Amino acid sequence: MNQLKEIIINKIKTYGAISFAEFMEMALYYPNLGYYEKPNPFGVTGSYYTSVNASASFGRSVARSFQYFFEHLNIKPSILEFGAGSGYLAKDIMDYFKKNNIGLYKNIKYYIIEKSGYLVNEQKGILKDHIDKIEWKSLDNIEQFEGVIFSNELIDAFPVHRIIKINQEIKELFVIYYNDKLEFYPDKCSTSELLEYVERFHIDLANKQIIDINLNVKNWLSHVSQILDRGIIVTIDYGDISKKLYNPLRMDGTVTCYFKHTQNNDFFERIGYQDITAFVNFSSLIEYGKDFSINTCAFLEQWRYLLLSDIIEEINQAESDLEKASIRSLILPGVGFGSNFHVLIQAKNIIVNSGFKYSKKSADMFNELIDRYPM
Repeated sequence: MNQLKEIIINKIKTYGAISFAEFMEMALYYPNLGYYEKPNPFGVTGSYYTSVNASASFGRSVARSFQYFFEHLNIKPSILEFGAGSGYLAKDIMDYFKKNNIGLYKNIKYYIIEKSGYLVNEQKGILKDHIDKIEWKSLDNIEQFEGVIFSNELIDAFPVHRIIKINQEIKELFVIYYNDKLEFYPDKCSTSELLEYVERFHIDLANKQIIDINLNVKNWLSHVSQILDRGIIVTIDYGDISKKLYNPLRMDGTVTCYFKHTQNNDFFERIGYQDITAFVNFSSLIEYGKDFSINTCAFLEQWRYLLLSDIIEEINQAESDLEKASIRSLILPGVGFGSNFHVLIQAKNIIVNSGFKYSKKSADMFNELIDRYPM
């Protein structure tokens, strides 16, 4: 039997049941056995592609947005990345600064907070050319920070609770071991926070509708607020606002698995060998942010964020049609990475005026692009 699966089953036998959040935490992060604790979770040899794998233009565009923040918002040139994954996004960002803005590169400091010990070792190899500019930190040892805090496809990997409405009553879906297999079982919610979440975000579940609730978002923002003295928070991920995410058209929730670039809902198979992920409720980041004096500056689709970060320059400079196609996959609405990905930009102790370019309306953005890139 799969070793991690056996550990999970033994835990269930001890406690009777565990929440799906607890199961997901173990499946992804259990030491040496969880999905993110083993080789090749990303790219061709892993389970899924990210925007970073699609093109280095993604990282260079993100770098240009950070450069804009540093220059126009008068904040220190420091970057703190939560969950740096393969390390290639950090590399693309730092490569851009080193090549295009050596003055900024000399002054910049890049910090990484990474949960996976395996990934830290991988990142150090990928980032060897910038190793003197980068420090790996934990939340416990980072000082008061000023600069840009960001994450790319981090929040979707936070463990989620699953709840279901049955005959007007909200139940939590626990993981049990019954008839020699793992399966879901509805019971009383493990914490009142789940019901408070439903109330705060005005979620009206249809009968037998399942939704996924990420309670870790609030704790994460609390930590971010404690360490961020002044700066910008950029969250890039797939998901939407709660009104769209919890629509009754989504009866089965958003949790899904990826194994060798194939999506499935076999949650209890290949444990530790496939990714488990859920759409991000950006409404929770926006609302909980207010609790910690974190204000929203802009919420926009990833393709608009990249266009505003001059990714068209990348297309114009691409040396092959294949390279151009890879870049376009990042910004074409409705396909590739342009469909479900959003970017949330928040600020703490910074006044962002009406000229902030990432809060531009679509019409204004397109008019500007037409002026800059006439047909």
